[in-house]
Amino acid sequence: MNKVNNIESLLSEVSIENNIEIVDVQYIKENGDWVLRIFIDKDSGVTMSDCEKFSYIFNEILDKSNILQESYILEVSSPGLNRVLKQEKSFKRFIGSKVRIQTHISINNQKNFLGPLLSFNNGIVTINDVTNGVVNINFSDIKKANLETEI
Repeated sequence: MNKVNNIESLLSEVSIENNIEIVDVQYIKENGDWVLRIFIDKDSGVTMSDCEKFSYIFNEILDKSNILQESYILEVSSPGLNRVLKQEKSFKRFIGSKVRIQTHISINNQKNFLGPLLSFNNGIVTINDVTNGVVNINFSDIKKANLETEI
């Protein structure tokens, strides 16, 4: 299990208790500093106050755990308009929304898909792709998926 998975597991209980979804966790080195980004969401949307509150809560838990030995910068924020879709429940929540999906393998000679998310059933994501029409994609074959917001 890598650090990101360990962090997600460590913080999952407190997020569930507080009805907060951890959408994504990133742990990357930027300009010589380690940065831990935790993107959170909830049904009514995330406020600045939520980000501040969970920054404090997550920081306390992480400090006590010693998962991260090096110093790091913690950033807690909303997932934004083009939020990442990583969990089955996120795909189900955003049925009808426009999504961009990149796969590990080619499907109909294509690895990038864009269009409305039609369904998520039994581990299969169905999208109405702008190029190939209706395409079924195994959840396990998805490399990256995001909402695609038109502005």
